Amino acid sequence: MRKSKIGHGLKQSKPKAATKKQSAPGISIVSMNSLTLIKSEPPRLYENATGAPLGFYNDFCEHLWGEIGLRYKRNSVLGMEKGGRFFAEFLYETGALSGRLDSATASKTMHLFSSYLVKGDEAKDAIVRQAFLRTGRTKISASSAGQYIAGANLMLTVCSEITFEQAEMISVLTDLKPQVPMSALPELKPRVRSSQEMAQIHANTLQVKPNLSPAAKTSSGGLRPPKADKTRTTKHIGISHILPMLEHAPTPVDGLIWAMGLGSLRLSESVGVRLEDIDVTNRILRVQDPHGLRDTTNKESFGFKGRKTAVVTMFEPFKSRFWEKLGEYMAVRPHSDSPWLLLSLDAETYGMPLCELKSSSVNRAINRRIQATQRKLDLQAPQGNYSSHDFRHSFGIWARNYVTIPGRPKPGLDLPEIQLLMGHASLQSTEIYASDLGIHTLVEVDASNELIYDLGAGKDINFYRGQAYARLGKELLNKGPLA
Repeated sequence: MRKSKIGHGLKQSKPKAATKKQSAPGISIVSMNSLTLIKSEPPRLYENATGAPLGFYNDFCEHLWGEIGLRYKRNSVLGMEKGGRFFAEFLYETGALSGRLDSATASKTMHLFSSYLVKGDEAKDAIVRQAFLRTGRTKISASSAGQYIAGANLMLTVCSEITFEQAEMISVLTDLKPQVPMSALPELKPRVRSSQEMAQIHANTLQVKPNLSPAAKTSSGGLRPPKADKTRTTKHIGISHILPMLEHAPTPVDGLIWAMGLGSLRLSESVGVRLEDIDVTNRILRVQDPHGLRDTTNKESFGFKGRKTAVVTMFEPFKSRFWEKLGEYMAVRPHSDSPWLLLSLDAETYGMPLCELKSSSVNRAINRRIQATQRKLDLQAPQGNYSSHDFRHSFGIWARNYVTIPGRPKPGLDLPEIQLLMGHASLQSTEIYASDLGIHTLVEVDASNELIYDLGAGKDINFYRGQAYARLGKELLNKGPLA
């Protein structure tokens, strides 16, 4: 690579915005701080100071455009090119291409690319801050940085492969030993997974494979994307919103699907319920396991998101609402020999099983009607618009905070119990659904106050806990605060 005059002693200069220049039809020239981009097919980069082409980037683009229609779609290529271009500019501005940095420092600089994208002028490294200010770029979120990191990693891989091929070709043609060391870039070498990553993999594969293979301990190399801040926002339907939403469901099929979500059913499970899965006399709803996919010995097909318990557990008052909604739906269900419970009531697809329609279209239609009902009732929620999956989140919230089991000191089921009922493979998933809202503290304070007030009445604390829970549940469902 050509040496650059860029070193680490540059004074901070004002950012120079990229400018476009007129050129031949179909080709535009974009002038960046130290590089010039020729937007053609494929694009090219040149140094402003010397006019020399930036060889590794240009070779990368040549390879990418040759893969359009073979390995990548055009939009994918455009996204990866952008990541590679940003990475090339970053290396140029930080001096990693100047030849003045030893290999260890250059490698460390490469790994600061995510800091350059996300932290920008607030990065810990001074060189990264200066490079960011010189390019005049805008900081992006950690979640958005992933696609740029992917483009940079692909460029490193492609350029490494091209270098190997060139070295081998020279060796064949000249009958000399390769002049380029035939080893992968240090940044591309496999890395050892952290203990947290291993625990996550173990939790997700334990049911299928009791022991992890040695290969699971290592991961592919490359620049690692920044960790996005996981701010867990509210996902469930507001407790005081549930009953009004059910009461004003626009169609019987919507009301039934929402009520099934309150029984923890995923939409994919709801549309897969058959008429024979419903026992109206004993009020039992089952979710059948298609093709034995829930059998953990079936390693080839394991992965079905199904619950281990065939019988669906529902809690009051939602259980009664489900059977009411089922009756309303069955009164208008299209006459059909179909074994599936849920049939479309829309004019264009009337009578067709929802499970045979395009899943994305069904999901969008259901969510549109949920949000229309939310707007009609003027129900405000922290997450904005509700979705069908929020009803399933509500099951987890209710199970963790409001279900009372006789003999237990506080309301709410334990997480492993909720995991079983919701059909989660990992307890970590259950934790996201079944957040602790601190209801136990409210119930304990209320029950304690009642016990002291009625001292001598002969009732124990469990009696007052039950009454406190009943009052709290009724208040939240009817007119209480948004939980």
